[in-house]
Amino acid sequence: MGFGKSLLQALPCAAALAGLTGCGVEPGDTWIYRVSFGETDASSGCYYPETDPPANQASDSSSLRGTGTWILYASIEDKLYLDTGSVTLEGLEEGDGYTFTGKDTDVDYDMPDGTGSKRTTTVTSTITIITDGNAISGEAVQRTSYACSGSTCGDKIPTCTRTSPFVGTYVEDVELKYEIGGGSGAPSP
Repeated sequence: MGFGKSLLQALPCAAALAGLTGCGVEPGDTWIYRVSFGETDASSGCYYPETDPPANQASDSSSLRGTGTWILYASIEDKLYLDTGSVTLEGLEEGDGYTFTGKDTDVDYDMPDGTGSKRTTTVTSTITIITDGNAISGEAVQRTSYACSGSTCGDKIPTCTRTSPFVGTYVEDVELKYEIGGGSGAPSP
């Protein structure tokens, strides 16, 4: 799962994200974190129809860490968002940190007219952040589940869960600068 990338502005509170709710956070407040990911752990469902990784992957390991820049920002209606550079997730404060979640559901039918068996793939992405001053840690989880109804479904495909631990730190004195015209733009109404 590729979480990462950049932008942002400076933190209005010295305690960074840990002090988010006590600092009078207002729409437009932003924070930048530099994050580093450990090895991704995959559940047995990720190797379907097998239950174990292929022989050429089973003993693989790496101490190289993936890296990225995350932007956390407050928006209207007291909502928090986490921009990973590839997706933006909505979140909320929970205990000693924050949880950001998003879901993508894809429905396909056997026939182009919407008839035949219905196959649904749901990808749920959850990032749990634990704060400790300017440091953060946690895990990014991507859960892919499958459902099918109809006469041509075949065997049930198991859920695949990929979990990536991460650590990170708040980046101070960063100013948001970008050219207008980039990005994906707003969705059509």
